[in-house]
Amino acid sequence: MRSGIVLMLGVWLVISCHEIKDCTLETSTDYAIVRFYRADTTVKTVKEVAFSKIYEPVSGYYISSMEDTVVAIGLFLNPADTRVTYLFETDSIDYELTMEYKPHLRIYYDECDPVYSFRLDTAYSPNFDSVDMVNNVLDKVVVTNLEIYL
Repeated sequence: MRSGIVLMLGVWLVISCHEIKDCTLETSTDYAIVRFYRADTTVKTVKEVAFSKIYEPVSGYYISSMEDTVVAIGLFLNPADTRVTYLFETDSIDYELTMEYKPHLRIYYDECDPVYSFRLDTAYSPNFDSVDMVNNVLDKVVVTNLEIYL
């Protein structure tokens, strides 16, 4: 009887100390959420914008033929670099947005694939009225990383 209790206690300790390894718990993203706002108001007002093309010339990543207006868009970052510049084409003017960031390679468990997490250092544009970094962490729970005023 006594050895049975010791055996059950040992099995319970092994099971309770077993770490659950879930590779789907990672919440980092490889894109920054950019939202557009009107620059000519005192109240923060969402602005619908229409670009004919948004692209990153070095990697060739692009969003072509945007027929509808958007108020927000996700812009991907390259883990092999620390800077990315996107070009936003319209009929009348082309805009440029540069983001500088730090990629961090993370390995949570041996059984899981490595993942990159990103932190924005700065974002700037010579064309938009203003670029404001709201949250520098790229994560699924973050609603907005950058606010662009035009």
